[in-house]
Amino acid sequence: MGLPGIQSRNDEQASHKALMSRILSSWWFKLALSGGLFTLLFWSIDLDDFREQLSAARLDLVVVTFLGYLLTQLLSAYKWQVLARPLGFHHPLRVFGVYYFVGMYLNLFMPSTIAGDVGRGLLLATRSGRVSALQSVLADRVTGVVMLLWVSALGFLCFGPTVFPATVAYGVVGVAVLTVAGWWIAPRVVSVLFTPGHAVHRVWENFFQPYHDQAGLLGYACLLSFGLHCLQLGLQVVLAYALHLSVPLWYLILFIPLVHILSALPVSFGGIGVRESSYVMFLALVGIGRHEAAAFGVLWSVLGLGAGLVGGVVLLLSPEVQHALARIRKKSDG
Repeated sequence: MGLPGIQSRNDEQASHKALMSRILSSWWFKLALSGGLFTLLFWSIDLDDFREQLSAARLDLVVVTFLGYLLTQLLSAYKWQVLARPLGFHHPLRVFGVYYFVGMYLNLFMPSTIAGDVGRGLLLATRSGRVSALQSVLADRVTGVVMLLWVSALGFLCFGPTVFPATVAYGVVGVAVLTVAGWWIAPRVVSVLFTPGHAVHRVWENFFQPYHDQAGLLGYACLLSFGLHCLQLGLQVVLAYALHLSVPLWYLILFIPLVHILSALPVSFGGIGVRESSYVMFLALVGIGRHEAAAFGVLWSVLGLGAGLVGGVVLLLSPEVQHALARIRKKSDG
């Protein structure tokens, strides 16, 4: 007798979940969240102190930080090149570098890094298969997130929870360990639970097996990613020094990876608002004023914006990109 009522409630719950999912993933929600957080941030700080903090920054160190940021993006393109080799892409670093910078430019116009990732994947796909090109981008993104977790985890293992709750510290360590354990256990789980013709088995074979068979190459790419995150962390140390912020080095090692992880979540417009608010929240734990922390976060975001604009210049001037776009147009017309 109660089955129709139960089914009706289940359908209603499913409808609500679907609606909430559409709202959270919508372009307008992410834009509103970024705008709202940014507005609250500037409403809560003294704007005169904020402007004074920025104007007192050492311009030479800011320039060094920006040039270093560009270097990390070029090294990221090299890591992408390494991960693309097992999939049959043996193009020179120049090609991967150009496509990577174009992807950075595309990220300026969309709520997350998806636009840039898809864009550089499609550009690479013009030289070979589309699926394998996007697969290389996915591998690049996943290894980046996993190694960011490990930077944070090693920081907590070295320094302990400090001002953070123990659940946060050891939760990060636990998730980082699970990523490695899961990678080695996954092929056994897939082979036991799914037949060779099953969709999950095919996804494993097509997307993950090539890297599982080349553990040395994957390990090298992960070491590159770990080094890149450490280099970016060092650049933020320089930026903090440029702004005359007395933040302990050990604390920067602990909280900056967490800020990067939070700002990478697909809930805001390119991490704007989330990133700056996170800097204010975390730096307050060691006595840094809101206007100082906001200046730190905003200046780092501005440097990222500048790097994206460099990608726009690359898009306009690079013959590799123009040829790739011509091939895309030709395929779409055909």
